[in-house]
Amino acid sequence: MIQTPLRPGGRTSQHTHAFNRWTRWARILLVTVLLLALVMVPWRPAPALAASNHQSSAEVALRWSTPVVTDKSGYALRAAVTNTANQPMENAHLSVSTSALYSFSSRADMQAWSEGHARIPTPDVLGTQAVPTIPTGQSTEVAVNVPADQDAIKKMTSWGPKPVRLSLSDDQGRVLGDVFTFLTRTWDGLPTAGTPALSLTMVLPLTSSDWNIDDKAMTALMTQSNAESASGPGNDKNRSVTLTRQGARRQEDRSQLLSKHGSLQALGDPVYLSAFANRPQIQGLIQPADFDITGYASQNQDRYAQAGVTPESWSAKTAAKLYADAAPGIYAWQGRQEWTMESITAARRAGYQTVIAPQGFEVGAGTSAHTGKYTIETRAGKVTVLSAQRELSNLAKGHPSSTRATGEQTQAGQTARFIAQSAFYQMEQPYAERSLLVCFDADEDTQQADRIMTELEHAPWISLKSMDDLMQAPDFTGGSSGLIKALEPGSAKGNARHGDGPTGTLDSLIASRADIDRFATSILADDRHDSQPTASASAGKTDSQALARQDADTTARQPKDPHQWLSQLTAAHDDLALKSLGGTAAASGLADQAEAISRRLLDGISITPSESLNVVSETASMPVTVSNSHPYPVHARISARTDSMEIVTSRMAEAVIPARSEAQVTFKVRVAAAGRANVDIGLLDSQGRPFGQVRRAQITSNLRLSDMSGLIIIVIAVLLGLLGLWRQFHRTKDPDE
Repeated sequence: MIQTPLRPGGRTSQHTHAFNRWTRWARILLVTVLLLALVMVPWRPAPALAASNHQSSAEVALRWSTPVVTDKSGYALRAAVTNTANQPMENAHLSVSTSALYSFSSRADMQAWSEGHARIPTPDVLGTQAVPTIPTGQSTEVAVNVPADQDAIKKMTSWGPKPVRLSLSDDQGRVLGDVFTFLTRTWDGLPTAGTPALSLTMVLPLTSSDWNIDDKAMTALMTQSNAESASGPGNDKNRSVTLTRQGARRQEDRSQLLSKHGSLQALGDPVYLSAFANRPQIQGLIQPADFDITGYASQNQDRYAQAGVTPESWSAKTAAKLYADAAPGIYAWQGRQEWTMESITAARRAGYQTVIAPQGFEVGAGTSAHTGKYTIETRAGKVTVLSAQRELSNLAKGHPSSTRATGEQTQAGQTARFIAQSAFYQMEQPYAERSLLVCFDADEDTQQADRIMTELEHAPWISLKSMDDLMQAPDFTGGSSGLIKALEPGSAKGNARHGDGPTGTLDSLIASRADIDRFATSILADDRHDSQPTASASAGKTDSQALARQDADTTARQPKDPHQWLSQLTAAHDDLALKSLGGTAAASGLADQAEAISRRLLDGISITPSESLNVVSETASMPVTVSNSHPYPVHARISARTDSMEIVTSRMAEAVIPARSEAQVTFKVRVAAAGRANVDIGLLDSQGRPFGQVRRAQITSNLRLSDMSGLIIIVIAVLLGLLGLWRQFHRTKDPDE
């Protein structure tokens, strides 16, 4: 069969061209859709080699490791494995691996590894340990011990930090959980020669917020004018404000830590040092009670005086005086806010020529680790600023470098990172002379500090220096201008806040201090009150009451002037006020203790609870007894108010209550009708301001016609009855009746 060729322009040719055009447009549309899809879908990088692409069904936490590895030490670790799946974990094993030949090239590489994002293979297996079956929600501890002659350790031919990966896998090779940490190989036993050590000054501030009022001593102070008490912050006779049990335990732990590590530099708060039975060796003083100078500079400073805290109470001169011995260097420790030029100036005016920034400054952050020492000029004079190395100090205080750094969520992991980081800083500039400051926290965990100090003492690339050595080190070249810029108002770091500041604490302290002043001026009895008899009050002779209480000797020896007694109370309050304005967040809670002193002072005058009063007539008397537990007489007004219009009392009575005695006042009660009423009995000072607790009593009236008013009513009733009878007999009858 012979096919006839298609003629150009025929029907079949037209269909072919249409089909081709449709195909071409379909291809264009398809390409467009694919391009749009590529644009719309967010780009995701390939998973890092170190990171795992699995859904973790277990948690691995590093509990202990060997941060510093020598040619003879070997390597060991303990890890806690927790089963977070909804079924038992069986046939799992923990593998510990490293890259023996790898050396970190930058801080960014180290941070990426700690967060599990670095593309660093770890082919060198240090050890593998089988994990026993773990029920759901429970944990077990796994130990891996690697001898010094193990191949992976022998393979390390260069010193410095090495990546370590802890990987938990099941019997099918699926990763259940992992942790990224470090070990640091020293140059011991390696052919490479060592380099000059990096100078580190490790500083521990000795201060505390673990104070409370000793109840027994405070009771004696409130009731006896010659009781031993506080006469000022840090006074050796201070018995009313003592360390808590927790504070005493921490004190003992710190003493042992300092005895064990002589290179650890202790800077002591002289108020806290006075609480030590055996005062530890210190290398410097900080401001009394760790007073928050940075917060002071940001507030209305007159409010501090109203709260009982003056610049003299926390000055450098006072710190030296409280320490008594030849004072070492005196430093101003940073408070809850960043240092600013204003707060550094305030510290200089108070006599501090050196201030310490334990949080560090971001001055020269892009450069390698450098000496954090600067000298700046303030309106009050020159000041030396010691800035801590930020990364090392944060790790020393127990803060991980990142929430994503899985290996640094435990103290062991933080210690391993601290040692590795310090080694990297030495390797950055191995021949440069630098002195780094590292600061622990005021409430530092002593076990963490002990672990870090122990490892540093065995690290050949670290030379532990004293505060004196740091003060002799040259300033960071060109750093002062950058620091001054960071301290300027409006800078992000200069105005950073750490906590809510002292405003609320000051309000509480001002109120409690005002109550003590109010007691002295408006409640404590003076000669005018003592010489005036009170018609509505009756009290026994002070001497006879003293004899009855068998404390006549105490009363006889008591000074007539209450000024010394009030000074002791005020000093105890101001001591707590200074401590509550310290540089830690926990310090502000001590304001409640200061308030307790003023509250206890006012509550020392109280109304004895009255029994219910039954009234059977129009008038009655209601006795009220007022007690005074203080060693000096007080004057008070007593008010009584009822909640009824038919049962009322006289509104006010006055009394002078002798020392450690009682006085009784009498209120008149008037009743207009039978019923029941509540009467609130309260105390007022001489200015009419209420204080103390309000007592409530009950008055019940069963009004009977038994007095003159009742007799008059009966007589009137009889007369009306007789009048009615008389009219009945003498009335004119109606004709129709």
